[in-house]
Amino acid sequence: MKHVLLLRFSAMGDVALLAPVVKAFTQRYPTTQITLVTRARFAVFFEQFPNVRVVGADFDGPHKGLMGLIRLSNELRQLASFDVVLDAHQNMRSAVLKSLFRLVGVPSFTIDKGRAEKRALTRKTNKIRRQLPHSVDRYARVFEEAGLALQPAKPFQFPPFKTAEAELDAFLNNLSITSHAPWLGIAPFAQHTQKMWPFERFAPLLEQLYVNSALTVFLFGGGAHEIAQLETLQQRFPQAILVAGKLSMAAELLLISRLSGMLCMDSGNMHLAALSGVPVLSIWGATHPDAGFGPWGQSAEAILQISPDVLTCRPCSVFGNKPCWRGDLACLNDISVEAVSDRVKQMLR
Repeated sequence: MKHVLLLRFSAMGDVALLAPVVKAFTQRYPTTQITLVTRARFAVFFEQFPNVRVVGADFDGPHKGLMGLIRLSNELRQLASFDVVLDAHQNMRSAVLKSLFRLVGVPSFTIDKGRAEKRALTRKTNKIRRQLPHSVDRYARVFEEAGLALQPAKPFQFPPFKTAEAELDAFLNNLSITSHAPWLGIAPFAQHTQKMWPFERFAPLLEQLYVNSALTVFLFGGGAHEIAQLETLQQRFPQAILVAGKLSMAAELLLISRLSGMLCMDSGNMHLAALSGVPVLSIWGATHPDAGFGPWGQSAEAILQISPDVLTCRPCSVFGNKPCWRGDLACLNDISVEAVSDRVKQMLR
């Protein structure tokens, strides 16, 4: 086999979780090329791997709708002759692309997302609670079904982003940082409210963490709304360093790799930190790592949550996009500042 077409369009964390699989593939099959179709901004996750080309899909522009997908398939066919299509996304767009390639004789294999298992895990009553395969393992299984067995590294670490060193050094050189102090990243946000510890608790948390402790804190986020919230936190704690909106993705990943630890939610930043080889403390609410989205390669110490034995409604959602059945988000509100502070200190030790 000479050339594999790999499909995974979003979201950021899900695309990043392809990195251990792609790296394992390039090591085991060094003469085989991969063309990965994803969002252009996610190309940074794969730029260090040999024989990997990323094609940026623009589903809001030239690749929008059926005609756009036909255009994308034609663009891909002009790039190379593919031996197989591996669908690591399993949505309508990937289904259309697979159909178009089957018309010209290219076989395809598709990820099993385990939707029925996840529904059983998260339904309101009679939950079937068990650890489901991790997304990385599900990705690897698609390759295996195509006859391309591989073993993703666990834990995994992105290769160093050397092209971003000058940018990050320029950013850090403008700051007053105590060299011997631990570097803690804090990423308070996630895509859905049901996955976010109350933001107003981060101020008392920082008060506890800064007491009698030399600590350098970096605040991560994205978008105007999140940056505005982080700025209010920085106004109260001017020694905290706002990273959100300041660096390219490559420089931000390079900074993450230098952290002593990352406090985060079940979010893309959790995956980026875990894939950077950084100790993680992730706070979980409506979701649960049993669904297969935990920090890759890290132990139970990377998880902070109310046990489903205590809150039997947990987990109530795979992605955190469903309203709280109880109406009080106890899964997040019942996690105290003291509990988070103690676990952060333990992580940094």
